[in-house]
Amino acid sequence: MARMDGYIKLYELFLRRCNYYDEFMATISKISKDVKLGSVKSCLALGPSDGRHEIGFLKQCAANVSKFIGVEPDHEAAELLRTALKSSMPGVEGQVFATDMQKWKGLSDPVDLILLFQSIYYVTAEERAELFKKIHDQWLAPGGSVVIVSVSRTESREKAHEIFERLGDRSPPWEDIEADLQTAGLTKQYAHEMCFKQDFTNPEEALLRFYQLEVKDRVTLDEVRQALAQVYPEGHSNNEFYTIAVFTRRK
Repeated sequence: MARMDGYIKLYELFLRRCNYYDEFMATISKISKDVKLGSVKSCLALGPSDGRHEIGFLKQCAANVSKFIGVEPDHEAAELLRTALKSSMPGVEGQVFATDMQKWKGLSDPVDLILLFQSIYYVTAEERAELFKKIHDQWLAPGGSVVIVSVSRTESREKAHEIFERLGDRSPPWEDIEADLQTAGLTKQYAHEMCFKQDFTNPEEALLRFYQLEVKDRVTLDEVRQALAQVYPEGHSNNEFYTIAVFTRRK
C-alpha cells in the first residue's frame, strides 16, 4: 500500500474531477439502515488518506466507535487524518501510524471493524491474500466486520480502471478480492454498487502526475495524457462503478 509523500495534493485534485465523495456519502446514507454496526467500539482503517470517507462512514454506520487506528503511508495525509479525527470525532481515541502496511507491526488487540476503502490496489495478489488471512486470524475480533470499497470488475463494467491497465498497472478484479476474503474465512453479509462521474477535459499536469504516481512512475506524462484521451475520448465518463461490501468473521 505504499504511496509517496505529496500524494494527498494530487488525490485532492482527482477528487475535484469527479463526484465520488458525494455519491459515496449518499450511498452510506442509504445503506446505514441495512449495515448495522452499532456495537462497534474499535476500528482499524488501512490506507485511509485524510480519512474523509472513513469518518463519514463511521459517523453514519458505527456512531458508537470509541477507538480509531489508522495506517496511512503518506505523511501529509496522516497529519490531516489526525486533525480530522480531533475535529470531527473529538470523543474518539485516535492513533495514526504514518507508515506502509508492509512496515507496520500490526495490532496487539483485535478490533471490531476494519475499513479497506480504495486501498487494495497497492498490494500484489500474494500480499492481498496474506493481508486478508492476517485480518481474519489476528486483527479482527470474532463477530467483527470488514468493510471494503473497490472498483467493480464485471464484463460490462470494466472502464473504471481501464486507464491504469493501459498504463501497465492491472487492478484486481472485484471477483478476485471477494474470493480472497472468503478464502480467508470471512463471510459476505452485504454488497452495494455505486456509480459516479469523472471529468478529464483539459487535464492539468498535476492530474497526469496523479496517474503517473499510481503506476509507480513507469510512464511519462505524455503517455498518461494519451491514455486518458484514448479511454475517455469525450473527456468524461458517467459510468464508473465501485462496490462497497461488508464481510464478517464468525463468532
